[in-house]
Amino acid sequence: MSPETIFQSMLGSDQVVPWSSLNDAQREPADGLSVVFPQPVAQLSAVVRTCYDQRWRMLSCGQRTKLHWGGAPLKTIDVVISTARLNHLVEHWIDDFTIRLEAGMGFADLQATIQEQGQFWPVDPLYDQQATVGGIVATADGGSLRQRYGSVRDTVIGVQFVRHDGEVVKAGGRVVKNVAGYDLMKLMTGAYGTLGILSQITLRLYPVAAESQTVVLSGGADAIATAMVQVRLQGITASAMDLIGIGSGLRLAGRFQGVAAGVEEQLQRFQTIAKQAGLTSKAVEDGPFWSSLAHRLGSQPVLCKVGLLPTQLIPLLQRLPPSGWLGRLHNATGLGLIALADGPDMVNTLAALRSHCAAHKGYLTILQAPPSVTLEPWGYSGNALEMMTAIKQQFDPYKLLNPCRFVGGI
Repeated sequence: MSPETIFQSMLGSDQVVPWSSLNDAQREPADGLSVVFPQPVAQLSAVVRTCYDQRWRMLSCGQRTKLHWGGAPLKTIDVVISTARLNHLVEHWIDDFTIRLEAGMGFADLQATIQEQGQFWPVDPLYDQQATVGGIVATADGGSLRQRYGSVRDTVIGVQFVRHDGEVVKAGGRVVKNVAGYDLMKLMTGAYGTLGILSQITLRLYPVAAESQTVVLSGGADAIATAMVQVRLQGITASAMDLIGIGSGLRLAGRFQGVAAGVEEQLQRFQTIAKQAGLTSKAVEDGPFWSSLAHRLGSQPVLCKVGLLPTQLIPLLQRLPPSGWLGRLHNATGLGLIALADGPDMVNTLAALRSHCAAHKGYLTILQAPPSVTLEPWGYSGNALEMMTAIKQQFDPYKLLNPCRFVGGI
């Protein structure tokens, strides 16, 4: 029997939906595939166990906003499993600033719920109105707030996931502590679902700031580079500090949050740096500025994640065409995103950017691109592939979970 028939008998017809009826967020047709929506976790376990018994290859997802990221062609998949209906808050320890929730809970729903208690999860991902918490963790899509709060994996203190054979595994808990062996929270974060399907996640939360302001510095490339260095040297405590590149020029955007007096003091220091570098400064509408930036990045046909030395960010952007692109790169870490409009020379453009990153101890990953871009998405040339392959073999020996989606065809 087909996967669709088996899962309809197991779960009911309303939990097995044809792919064609859900292709609003997709860019690749998948005729004949269906999406399975198990709930609760016991059903997810049973579905994965059935796939294991049949040796069916699984593609896991939440709301499907990032299925086009990575290298997973749908033609190699037998079953698509969505955790979108595993979307409940399990427990919120308000005084401990900790929450446990199911992986399919929407990011926007989470933030709205905990904001009532004066708390928030400090990430600002793409597709923030559609993305699920599980999808954000699986792709490590943290955004600009890592400047102050760290990466997504720094906020994940507990996980529950379903193994390739359907067994449910738990790790971590309500507090941060030392671990022996695999740190499963960090392994699962950014693994693109290749080691297990996230079902529950425990997160560290933070208090909502009383004040939040954003100032953007504008000017020439040399002056922006000077300001970027001074921000790092002087220890400006911004929540976000990003180099913003567009075809018409470069900007340095700083977001300052906290009590009013602290925010004002940091703004004055930031504007002093701007004045000394010969830059102009402008206050912008705080929330809309950052959400609009994320929306513009996510809406372009080509999207790349880059990482390299911060001093090489401006030279990287100067290799781009004079128009048709947008970059958001973290001043402190050299990590960020570059979005481009498609064009006839796109392969050569991306190859040149990747070469520059590699020459300066960095990388360029192609998250999304049209089929005409034939470059390998990850372009990884480091020495950790053997270890990553061994971990994949340990967690998924039959290569059933999101096959070929991660680095090196893992």
